[in-house]
Amino acid sequence: MREIAILVRLNLYWIIAIPFLIAVACSDLSDFEKHQVEQALGDSLLNSTESWGFSMDLLEDQALRMNMTGSYSYNIQRNGENITRITGPVHIKIFDENRQLESEVHCDSAIYEPEKEVFEMFKNVEVITHDGRILRSKHLVWHRKIDKVSTPEFVTFITASDSITAYGFDGNTDLTEYTLNQASGNFVTE
Repeated sequence: MREIAILVRLNLYWIIAIPFLIAVACSDLSDFEKHQVEQALGDSLLNSTESWGFSMDLLEDQALRMNMTGSYSYNIQRNGENITRITGPVHIKIFDENRQLESEVHCDSAIYEPEKEVFEMFKNVEVITHDGRILRSKHLVWHRKIDKVSTPEFVTFITASDSITAYGFDGNTDLTEYTLNQASGNFVTE
């Protein structure tokens, strides 16, 4: 009998405690508490997405200018900054204003910053143009709006008549205009 009396008393405590806890939980939050909640939500997954079988098309004047595919992507939006990380293999096709394939890029991973229109490619980066020029490096940055690719890293640049290695490259995406730093190799000067 004693056990039943104790259980009845415990149940009465819970009956009184639960409405009290609900009332406390439903009360207005202080400014500090509101700030803490907003900060926690801002750091949460509500501002990020992930995708498998990633594919992205970039249109300009209703014409396809770029297609990018990858195995997986993770997009992060925080403090007005938007970054997409793509793992590969990553494949990028770049088209000219006439919708003709200009260059293709292959790499292991990439980062895309849409506000800056900057692509950063990592590991086993290879650019192949429509006329057979090839650029290889382990890191390459493409500023899409100004059509500039660059790297301070070691590169191998191959054309029909040249094979050049260098530390540093600046050029355009079809590799027709470029500057090589500390170059060596077999090349023909005109």
